[in-house]
Amino acid sequence: MSKKKPPREKKVARARRPAPIELEVRSTIVQAADLHRTLLARVAQGEGMVVDGTRVEEIDTAILQLLASLWRTCLTRGIACTWQGASDALRRTASLVGLAGVLQLLPDGGPVGDRSHAAA
Repeated sequence: MSKKKPPREKKVARARRPAPIELEVRSTIVQAADLHRTLLARVAQGEGMVVDGTRVEEIDTAILQLLASLWRTCLTRGIACTWQGASDALRRTASLVGLAGVLQLLPDGGPVGDRSHAAA
């Protein structure tokens, strides 16, 4: 008599949220080259991206330009790009230079984590 083995449970693959790209407290041109390399590598993977700007106290135009390029590239390629969070300083500076809309940063400081985009 052979015993039947119970059916194996199917493993359900969980949607893995990518590790966030964390912006520095002082996100300036000094970090631009390293951030650019990181963003290029992530875009090449073609997976969704999450940017964490919660710690930012100072950010300059070079970093905001990189982020704007990231958002536009992701939109074009159909890659989801979201914020894990954004500091007031990040929001203010992005608004000041006219990039808050491109970066999908809400002016009222509301939640940004669910404000993602992907090409339909």
